[in-house]
Amino acid sequence: MKTLPRKLRALALAAGTLAVTATGASAATDDTYQQNDLMLFGLNPTGTTGNDQVFLFSLGSTYNVFRAAATPGDPSFQSTFSLGNINTLLTSTYGSNWTSLSSSLYFGAAGNNGSTSGLSSAVSNGDYARTVYVTKPRNGAGTVGQANSSAASLNIGNSAGTASAISGANSIAGNPSFVTTNPAVLPDSDTTLDDQNPFGPTGSPATAYGAIQGGVVGAISSSTYTYGSVSDVVLGLDLYRITPSTSGGSAWQNINNIDGVTAGAGYFLGAITLSDNGDVNFSAVPEPSTYALLALAAAGLGAHVVRRRRRQFNA
Repeated sequence: MKTLPRKLRALALAAGTLAVTATGASAATDDTYQQNDLMLFGLNPTGTTGNDQVFLFSLGSTYNVFRAAATPGDPSFQSTFSLGNINTLLTSTYGSNWTSLSSSLYFGAAGNNGSTSGLSSAVSNGDYARTVYVTKPRNGAGTVGQANSSAASLNIGNSAGTASAISGANSIAGNPSFVTTNPAVLPDSDTTLDDQNPFGPTGSPATAYGAIQGGVVGAISSSTYTYGSVSDVVLGLDLYRITPSTSGGSAWQNINNIDGVTAGAGYFLGAITLSDNGDVNFSAVPEPSTYALLALAAAGLGAHVVRRRRRQFNA
């Protein structure tokens, strides 16, 4: 049996190595909430168990974990990595059957990075003031690396109020009088997360943080699916970064090596997934050069197979 040409073998090996390293990375979450963290939260408003509780899980820095992970060329770029496991607390809060609460159990995430002052051009940790990070529920597995939701957006006049609302709702998790562990559960009377993420008369998520139409939360799925290297997913949330604008609608200049940023429009960073065993993962937008090499290797291997078959047919 003939072997592949040396160049093709080298290309396939490099592509395979990249594919493995792209899904084998891991990242540690913060032990406790920090001011610029992305907060994952759970609500069971119409359920019979935990309907007066709010589930909190600080996922780590909006910029050091999520923005960096999704920015090609950043030293912290990763593809898919673990954010931790929350099954024990989910079970004690919502019951051992929490994965079957598709009609009532919702999760979403939001974070604010930098100042919340109105119309400020200040930059904090690489983000303009009032930059927010919010989720939208995925419509099933979709395609890895691509959004599968209605994109999050903000009107020009809402960036300051939304940033303040997110910052205020999340800050309770930084109060040692209430939260000393991560993840944690609070009575809904001790946090505004439920107030900032209301549900309409029909039980569907309403406008979140006073400005995000359709909310930021999604319901647990009644069935599981596989998303890239992550299996048994019961919830997928697309994460968006929304940059602010000045009065008059002119966009801030792009920063952080993220292309295509438009003021007020959500830039897709990747997907947060929750599996039925409680695993929480983040799958960032893949680095273009990585997939280009994978595609090149696949094309090269395919062409080699075609040529070989033609020679055998003509022999």
